[in-house]
Amino acid sequence: MIKFFRKIRYNLMRENKTGKYFKYAIGEIILVVIGILIALQINNWNEIRKEQRLLQTYYKQILEDLDEQKKYSAETITQLDSSIASYEAYTKLFETKNLTVNEALDALNKVERITPYLNFRFNTMETLQSTGDIKIIPEDLRNKLITHKSKLDAWTTVNNGNLNVYVTGLLKYGEKGLGTFIPRLKSQPDIKKAIDNHINPIETILSAESAFIIKIYTEKNTCNRLKQVLENIKVMEDIIKQELR
Repeated sequence: MIKFFRKIRYNLMRENKTGKYFKYAIGEIILVVIGILIALQINNWNEIRKEQRLLQTYYKQILEDLDEQKKYSAETITQLDSSIASYEAYTKLFETKNLTVNEALDALNKVERITPYLNFRFNTMETLQSTGDIKIIPEDLRNKLITHKSKLDAWTTVNNGNLNVYVTGLLKYGEKGLGTFIPRLKSQPDIKKAIDNHINPIETILSAESAFIIKIYTEKNTCNRLKQVLENIKVMEDIIKQELR
């Protein structure tokens, strides 16, 4: 009988120890899981901080690019306005005066012939798109930046393509005896007479008109688009500055 009770006591003590070990093991597992979760959270915080620092750097670089685009757009608008004004002054002469052929040619020579090819730089956006870092930019701003760059690229292609056509027409205009050569002939009557006998001035005027029509259309269109660029830049700058704050 004593042996029987001793056996029962031994079994109870054994079961008690097993329960304690089981509880201890569960506690160890919980501590390990908590440690892993804390490590993951710390790693996540570090990644977020890295991403935020990178984002801040990109924001500053984008602002620099936009500021450069803003200055370039304003300068180009001023240049285009001057060129457009020179052509409009030429066309107004036909409304106010009964011009001779030579007077028309002289007035035509005063029209600004140089016009800017567009060349926008947006290095930060190219980096963002090539590296895939564009995904860290907030969606609303990201869409605005992508649309802005797409429009710049499209407008540049159209503008510069039209100007290539204009330059081709301008060369024909020059071949017919205009350009910088005519003003030098004021003190060279013999050469001027020979040229007048050789060149049809009406063909010259029509050739120039054809070239300048393409130029003035392109300039006015580009001028309006550049004003849109300035408006878009203002919106994006405000968003980025708010993000930086």
